[in-house]
Amino acid sequence: MTHPAPTSPVPEWRFWLILAFVLAGLLWLLGDVVTPFFLATLIAYLLDPVVRKLNGWGVPRGLCAAIAILLFIALVTTLVLFIGPIVRTQATDLVRTLPAYIDTLQNDLWPRVSSFLQQIPAFSGVKLQAHLTQYTGDAVNLAGILLGRVVTGSGALLHVLMYFILTPVITFYLLRDWPIMVTHFETLLPARHAPAIRQELQTIDQMIAGFVRGQATVSLCLAAFYAATLYLTGLKYGMIIGLATGFLSFIPIVGTVTGAIVSLTLAAIQFHQASHIALVGAVFVAAQVLDGYFLTPNLVGTRVGLHPVWIIFAVIAGGTLFGFFGIIFAVPVAGTLAILLRVALREYRASRYYQPPVP
Repeated sequence: MTHPAPTSPVPEWRFWLILAFVLAGLLWLLGDVVTPFFLATLIAYLLDPVVRKLNGWGVPRGLCAAIAILLFIALVTTLVLFIGPIVRTQATDLVRTLPAYIDTLQNDLWPRVSSFLQQIPAFSGVKLQAHLTQYTGDAVNLAGILLGRVVTGSGALLHVLMYFILTPVITFYLLRDWPIMVTHFETLLPARHAPAIRQELQTIDQMIAGFVRGQATVSLCLAAFYAATLYLTGLKYGMIIGLATGFLSFIPIVGTVTGAIVSLTLAAIQFHQASHIALVGAVFVAAQVLDGYFLTPNLVGTRVGLHPVWIIFAVIAGGTLFGFFGIIFAVPVAGTLAILLRVALREYRASRYYQPPVP
């Protein structure tokens, strides 16, 4: 009696590749639906040390999760109540006076800068005023388009309300049941690859936890520093510009350069003394020294392991595809993909496809 020939199993690399494409396709299709879950995961990473500390003192983990979330909500609410009115007033005033600032920039400040640059041979004969008018209009249009995409990608008011309602609930269950979820997940790992997968997942977990907690602390410190110092210099809208610059500091170069250009331009329009403009510039120099030599090395380090160019690309891609929350999740997701890519490259170099044939 003949038996049918056994079918050859699907190669492992094809299985993992198909699984990766399926997961990526689900994320793409679900879009805003998974955003509260990602946001809850980030908040859970921030609050997990508090929960573990309380749980170590004998407090039930469910109560620990509830206490941590309530403390987080109280902190955010306090910041919004204290800083919100000032930010709202400055933002409203900035939007109202922005056309006047642009007019002053084009008709008063820029002619003086242009006349100075015309004395430099490299800029001689260049129609700088015409270029400024064109680029200013293009920048305003581009900013409007990007803002529209961010708002659209974040969802309408109903979606925002859904985030505020669902995110704390999801965060609570993640904090409470995380050890149980990890135990159940480990039972699904293929036995032959379980140790390697567990090791890589621990690496990803350490990277995300370190970056989320470290970079959040760095951004908050820089936002407080920029807001306080720019406000003390007497710069109009210094607080809102400082907060925005600090929160955008996780994007290498972009946040700092944007904040410096806006601040120095407003200082040149508002103040007519070089000492005041230099004082505003000194704020950004001091912030870079504080960030480069103390905050980032001690709080973030090299946990993500991504080149700044890739971080900028990830932020732009995340904002384009998923709006505001895509910007927030861009760096942790990019770091995770980088770790998975390094694993894939290591497996590829050890495979028969890369190794020279055995004679």
